[in-house]
Amino acid sequence: MDNLTIKPHHRQNTLNQYNLLDYDATRTDGKYNMPILEPVEHIPSRLQGFNYVLNKPDHAACVHFFLDDYQFERIWKRPDFYLEKLAEFDSVLTPDFSLYTDMPLAMQVWNVYRSRLIGQMMQNWGYRVIPTVSWSDKSSYEFCFDGIPTKSTVAVSTIGIKKSKERIKLWQEGMDTMIEKLSPKRILVYGGKVEYDYKGIEVVYFGNDTTERMETWEAEGQALV
Repeated sequence: MDNLTIKPHHRQNTLNQYNLLDYDATRTDGKYNMPILEPVEHIPSRLQGFNYVLNKPDHAACVHFFLDDYQFERIWKRPDFYLEKLAEFDSVLTPDFSLYTDMPLAMQVWNVYRSRLIGQMMQNWGYRVIPTVSWSDKSSYEFCFDGIPTKSTVAVSTIGIKKSKERIKLWQEGMDTMIEKLSPKRILVYGGKVEYDYKGIEVVYFGNDTTERMETWEAEGQALV
């Protein structure tokens, strides 16, 4: 449908729904026009999940999105509202919208695009933003690293990959490709250690706060018995 045939209020709703007013065609990368992020050197002291931003904020922490997607889908639907809530935090990771091996590639491209655009928007607001890098399998390598700066700090997650040898292998192969393409200066790893040769790159580990919280509750419960 030609744009001239769309009623003005319908076009405005479309622009708002897909955050197209925040898309800058002059700052994109790759075949799918992924928004470009600027490099960052920062190392946060700790991470806090986005699900605590409104009710238990730890402003000295870096906000992460290594959560089930439904817990942060709202940042895409109401970016201005939630980006304003992130203003006082030490730093923010880009949203980790899921990439699954059985997910259609079109959906994977869409999720990478959304992560980059929210990240670029946060940088436009003056926030310290650390890119989150994720992938599914080799078919995602064509786009999943686009828009991320080279020789910078990046973040990855190891949550769930220890469940099978296949998942570990996919993660290790993706790490190899990510390092080859991006040459990161530093990698923040959330969710626990995995056997891997980081090839001399500085690595900073962060525990899974949900798992640690459950372990604390269990320990406290046993102490009361």
